[in-house]
This record gives sequence, structure tokens and C-alpha cells, in this order.
Amino acid sequence: MQDGLNQLDGYLYWQAELAEARREAMAFCDKLSWLTTGERRDLEEEYARARVDMAKAATRRIADRCTELRAEYEARYQRLRQRTVAVTLGAASCLLVVWELLRK
Repeated sequence: MQDGLNQLDGYLYWQAELAEARREAMAFCDKLSWLTTGERRDLEEEYARARVDMAKAATRRIADRCTELRAEYEARYQRLRQRTVAVTLGAASCLLVVWELLRK
């Protein structure tokens, strides 16, 4: 279920990114009134393609960083968990020893 929602979220994000790239390309070309129809179309396509390529690269960098952070946090969690278990076992052992000494 969560995978499907993640895929839908990614799809919607990417469609919004493509639409924004097209809007930016059109706005850019609107400033260049001397372009012919063919030149305008070509420039819009190239601008949108470049914008999409930048978005892909940024998304990859973010995804890679998320993967790195996840690995770092998992490693920290494991160390913290091991220390917590060790301290708990040590404290329990000390309490047992004190208990036994006080019982005698």
C-alpha cells in the first residue's frame, strides 16, 4: 500500500515538474517576440528539456542523500540500541549483586 502511495506521489511530483518546465519555457519565449513559430517551438522544447534534466539531477542527488542519511541513522540507532542494552544489563547485574549482598 505504501509503495503504491509513494509511486503516486512521485508520479504527481514529476508531472508538476514537467508542467512547470513547460510554463517556464513559454514565459521565457514570450519575452523573445522576434522568434518565428518554429524557432519558438524549438527553443521551448530545448528550454523545457534542460530544465527537466536539471530537475532529474537534483532529484537524484536528493534521493542519494536520503539513502546516505538513512544508513547513517540506522547505524546510529543500532549503536544506541546496543549501548542501551549493555547499560541495562550492567545495571540489572549490579542490582542483583547488591540485592544478594544485602540479603546475607
